[in-house]
Amino acid sequence: MNNFLSAEANFIAELVPSAVGGGAMNGINISLKNVSRCLIVCVNRKGADATQCTWTLAQSSGNAGSAAGTGEKAMTNNVPIWYSDGFGTSNLLTAATAAKSYQQAATQSVTQCVVFEIVPELCMDLANGFDCVTVNASDPGAANSVYAYALLDPRYSPLPTVFSD
Repeated sequence: MNNFLSAEANFIAELVPSAVGGGAMNGINISLKNVSRCLIVCVNRKGADATQCTWTLAQSSGNAGSAAGTGEKAMTNNVPIWYSDGFGTSNLLTAATAAKSYQQAATQSVTQCVVFEIVPELCMDLANGFDCVTVNASDPGAANSVYAYALLDPRYSPLPTVFSD
């Protein structure tokens, strides 16, 4: 069995708890010390509000498990991104230009999804201790709800907690 799909491998972590808009939302930092790859999945369920939500990746050198990473800064390099502006009716994703953030389309009454692919060695400042990652959301609009979680490909199974350094 593939360990990535095994529940006991601890392969999922919440970053932005589900919430209705009304302000920007900082995600929880998680440690990628023991992770070979991480998919950050960001979902925006839009009501009658076409506000564009921007999801921005950040890396930090510590404070995993909190919404305030130590020395939090932008990712070192761009990462692959996929998106769907009709995620509620289709799981097909379209490739976007690699970047450190993604702004969702100005539509309403849809579910939108964006997926960032993080390979720590390729996009993070590991040499200077930046091995924690999060995603932050701009104000999604008062009628919209957002949440984000990470799917983790552990180097070892089971993966130690990602909510502490």
